Amino acid sequence: MDTKELIKKKMNKIFQYIGIKPELSVEEIEENNFNVTVSGDDLNFLIGFRGQSLDGLQNILRLMIYRETQIQPLITLDINDYKSRKTEKIQDMAKTFIDKVRFFQKDVEMPRMSPWERRQIHVLVSEYDDIESESTGEGEDRRVVLKPKKLNKGKKE
Repeated sequence: MDTKELIKKKMNKIFQYIGIKPELSVEEIEENNFNVTVSGDDLNFLIGFRGQSLDGLQNILRLMIYRETQIQPLITLDINDYKSRKTEKIQDMAKTFIDKVRFFQKDVEMPRMSPWERRQIHVLVSEYDDIESESTGEGEDRRVVLKPKKLNKGKKE
């Protein structure tokens, strides 16, 4: 059984255990990188507070697949477009902070975020030539700091 089918099988087993029948879609983006999309009514309990249940379910699914295949796939689980909408909000917030960095020309610290949220910021900032990002702090207090890039003028004296 290929990994895509195994993911479907495991998710359906979880759904059966919980007693729900949502729509499920599994897409392989590249080798061992999968987007799993779940949609249906009354699935907020699967998302949980600030997506914590969703993150937990994603980790459980990843571990179930690893246990059976000994391969660690990258699995992104999204329920009712929660992560898509959250990505938009995070990017909008980051753009506001980027504007502050540009205006004040100094480092700006963002609020603490989950690893997934920080990754969204780093990916967005990588598209900018004049801004760079770095994660600082430990554990639950880890956050992103946005900084103006020191641009080389190309002059040698």
